[in-house]
Amino acid sequence: MGPLVHFELTREWARDAGMGDLADRVARADVSVDFEHPARGSFANLTRHFAPWAHFWVWRYLRLAIATRSPEALGRALHASQDAVSHGVLGLAHIRFQLGWGRNPDDWAAAPERIRARIRARSYSLVRRYLDGV
Repeated sequence: MGPLVHFELTREWARDAGMGDLADRVARADVSVDFEHPARGSFANLTRHFAPWAHFWVWRYLRLAIATRSPEALGRALHASQDAVSHGVLGLAHIRFQLGWGRNPDDWAAAPERIRARIRARSYSLVRRYLDGV
């Protein structure tokens, strides 16, 4: 979803949920996943961006975030969750786009409202779970 979602909106959602100044750290960690683990870099990297594997990373990073109180781990969990929704199973949304059959899955403005709502809701849910420690 690019920097708009992975940084700007993530920071906004984290602040709205009550993270205060930690929201910046969460957003920086979220957006950094694309640079630290580019999807084209390897299969291991790809798993952080496409369902169903990305759900494993959400679970792993969220557990780490809660256990260590790490806003950076929360940001990584958010990235995997946001991409899993946007990119779809096995990256099919990207494949359809490359074939000219669909929208760019990284374009927030072009995403259907149901997709934007799902990304927003899952992001708030993960932040709340982190803040609640569950």
